[in-house]
Amino acid sequence: MAKYIEQFKSWADTFPADVDALKAVVASNGADNEARRMAAGALGYLVQRMDLIPDWNPGIGVIDDLMVMRVASFLATNGHALGELPAAAEVGVSRMANDADRIAEFLGAGAYDKLKAYCARLSETAVRGRKPADIVDNLEARTALYAEIEDELKKSVPIVVDNPADAELRLKAYLQHKLG
Repeated sequence: MAKYIEQFKSWADTFPADVDALKAVVASNGADNEARRMAAGALGYLVQRMDLIPDWNPGIGVIDDLMVMRVASFLATNGHALGELPAAAEVGVSRMANDADRIAEFLGAGAYDKLKAYCARLSETAVRGRKPADIVDNLEARTALYAEIEDELKKSVPIVVDNPADAELRLKAYLQHKLG
């Protein structure tokens, strides 16, 4: 047991760069609107007050945010054009999309399919009064969201897990319970 948690924790190391990669997709005029809304939905999730795992939950509270970014990247790249992205953003989105396989392996097909469906709905979900389409189309809404994300990033601390097996068990239980 506990073969996944170290990798999930390592994703926090690229959190700011991953956020920037999704911002680049949102800003890409050459990207399909669905890809842009998916990226905006994932970014909105980061500031959602009640997400799948509360951020205050020790050791695992931010991992769902990292997972959502990866699944959303997979969905945004799956059959959708991303347009011209800066090289770092292109690499970041591709890496996150590839990381979704690790999440599927961890959760199993049924729970992963539910997580994918949840993430797909984020492309239409309003957070703090803004829908992803608003973020894509309205610079003021986008700027407000990005400021809120920066505040969240400043609060983020390293993920500390004393008992990896327990953390994986709690992570899976939370996700399975919340995803139904």
